[in-house]
Amino acid sequence: MKKINRRHFVKGAMSFGLASGYVDAVSVLSSRKVHAADSPPIFKLTVAPVGPQNPRNSEAAIVPLNDGSLLLGWTEFYAGSSEDHGPARISGRVSHDGGKTWSSQRTLVENDGGCNVMEVNFLRLKKDRIALFYCQKNTPETDCRVRMRVSDDEGITWSAAKQLSPDGKYTALTNGRSLRLKSGRVLLETYEGGTSYCCITDDDGQTWRDSQRIKPAGGDCWEPACIELKDGRVMMLMRTELGGQFQSLSKDSGETWSAPEPTALKGTAAPVSISRIPTTDDLLAVWNHNPGAGSRNPLTAAISRDDGESWGQFRNIEDSPNDAWAYPAVTWVKDQALVTYFNYSGGLSLQLKIIPANWFYGS
Repeated sequence: MKKINRRHFVKGAMSFGLASGYVDAVSVLSSRKVHAADSPPIFKLTVAPVGPQNPRNSEAAIVPLNDGSLLLGWTEFYAGSSEDHGPARISGRVSHDGGKTWSSQRTLVENDGGCNVMEVNFLRLKKDRIALFYCQKNTPETDCRVRMRVSDDEGITWSAAKQLSPDGKYTALTNGRSLRLKSGRVLLETYEGGTSYCCITDDDGQTWRDSQRIKPAGGDCWEPACIELKDGRVMMLMRTELGGQFQSLSKDSGETWSAPEPTALKGTAAPVSISRIPTTDDLLAVWNHNPGAGSRNPLTAAISRDDGESWGQFRNIEDSPNDAWAYPAVTWVKDQALVTYFNYSGGLSLQLKIIPANWFYGS
């Protein structure tokens, strides 16, 4: 299998220290409210900065907890290497004020792989449980396994791991995925060998099976992201090296898929986040809208008012000639999008922006 080049480093000296204690707007972290002339304020926070022996904090997800707080998980590279196969664990913080400040970090999943564990995904299960899906990477290119742990106490402790993919293959996830359909079925977006598919469960994670695997006619695809459409179909977007995101549709809740086709979400090979805006019911995509570029710049949002048939309201979340951004994930809390991603300049630090829904419409 072809190794995916995920980072495209933008070189720069590390400028942040290790976080300790609560992360807030007056700490050593970078935090500010961003005001644009034509938009309401946006809150920005470097929620996990790099530091000595910690050159990369990346691939994050957020899940709301029952008491109104938020649990953040991300990949923490802790042994001096920022390579995709460098030693890493999944760490976490909790916020009690909607993401403005965060607790000191703790370990959610310790590194039990030959290389690392990474790519956190959260999903609220029935009976007030939370699922945490992730990758256990045992070799750089040939052995990566999809695993699942469950918490019965709102993320304080986690069960032993259940493996969802076979041994001896490089099967992977991307952060900020997993989808519960209106029927109750759960889809976990997965890729292996240049094909994209879903792991499917109809019993809340007790048993799993694989969907049909697909790839574009012109090349491979990776890092799929799914959303349920208003008519009950499921749309899958896929990272490619064919000029942008490709799209496939399922009419049977993720079992089988149409032939992938190109979309208006153009760009180089990098993943997309797809979500539904709760206040308008429109779709929001966040990805690198950078056709032909040499770095992951800019990071762009676009809206579809017709369930993926067309895209408009293109607006850059980040855009600077001296930096790049990647691996976005979006969690909606009322009318606020909590967008996580990492930047490259000065080391790979995890960023959080809290963006009001109407900002994506240019107001």
